[in-house]
Amino acid sequence: MLSRVSLRAVLVAAVVSVIAGGLTMRSAMADNPTAADLQTQIIEQRQKINALYMQASAANERVNGANLALEEAEAALKKHQAVLKKATQEYGDQSEVVAEMTVEQQLYGSTDQAKMSVLDGRDASEVLEEVTGLQAIDEALTAELDRLDAGQTVLDSASASVEKLVTDRKKAVADRKAGRAEINTAIKQAEALEAKMAADRDGIIAELAKVQNKSIAQVEREVEQIEEQVDQSGPGVPVEPNPEPTTPKPTTPKPTTPAPTTPPPTTPPPTTDPDPKPSSKVETAIAYAQAQLGEPYKWGGAGPSSWDCSGLVMKAYGAAGISLSHYAPTQFKAGTKVSVSNIKRGDLLFWSNGSVASIYHVAIYLGNGKMIHAPRTGRNVEIVSVSYWIKPDMAARF
Repeated sequence: MLSRVSLRAVLVAAVVSVIAGGLTMRSAMADNPTAADLQTQIIEQRQKINALYMQASAANERVNGANLALEEAEAALKKHQAVLKKATQEYGDQSEVVAEMTVEQQLYGSTDQAKMSVLDGRDASEVLEEVTGLQAIDEALTAELDRLDAGQTVLDSASASVEKLVTDRKKAVADRKAGRAEINTAIKQAEALEAKMAADRDGIIAELAKVQNKSIAQVEREVEQIEEQVDQSGPGVPVEPNPEPTTPKPTTPKPTTPAPTTPPPTTPPPTTDPDPKPSSKVETAIAYAQAQLGEPYKWGGAGPSSWDCSGLVMKAYGAAGISLSHYAPTQFKAGTKVSVSNIKRGDLLFWSNGSVASIYHVAIYLGNGKMIHAPRTGRNVEIVSVSYWIKPDMAARF
């Protein structure tokens, strides 16, 4: 299942097998293709295109994470730079105090020197007064040196914090740049495959019309239905081709339903809503999300009229007074983890490659097996069945 395997590795292998091989859809067919063969070619190409768009969606969440890290680093850096500036000033002021007191001590001499002056015939009471004064200078200087050492510790700590935050900021900028590059690459590859598919499409439709003994217009409608079904599916979800038509014969008729080329999913998601009375906050969030139905997907979108998956969730729950960041992994951490087998209306569903950090998609569960989400480029905010795609592997509740 794709949610357990590296999404990128699967996609790269799929794209390389098509592009590097230099095969057209027609050359990949058998010499005498069946309708199922031709439909399978359409399904496989559409799935590869959709997988590339999902790769771009996953990269978009990493960009969202980099943006969040950059914002946090910038805010913390500003704070710690102020601390460093203050520590530097205080350390400088303290250094001047110590320097002045050191000069003063050198001018008046040490307590040992004062004590030795008794041997030179000086009055003992005068010497005692001088020693007392010098001791006070020594103690004051020691206290100022202690403060200087403490200031040095604060200065070193502030300097180290600023240095680390500068490094964090550079990493966030680099991660954002890499994510954007991956988005652009995946989209370009998807668009190239779409152009190739469009070039081959008429030939496949003509072949299908010939094999099925149907009109071009009828086959085009059927192919559009197949493409729509695939477009509503996630990468790796099997979509069966339509059965081949029967050909009447005077003898035993040909079976009308071929064996499926791939097994259907074996573990369907829950189809019932165990909580018939969700909170008013949940209903507010869901109502907000539903008001965006039909609006387009956009990388980094957070409204008011275009969205990515975590942007839609952030604004929907924000409307209900629940503050979330624009990043799916932190949205998961902000809630209470629940089992995917025990989800209820208003829970957030997540898809990952096996860890919280690798979460690449989020949706709002509506109950009765339905969810609302912003899926990917080319598809608008929609309500679909949870079973239409890969099963989510994480869920959180607010």
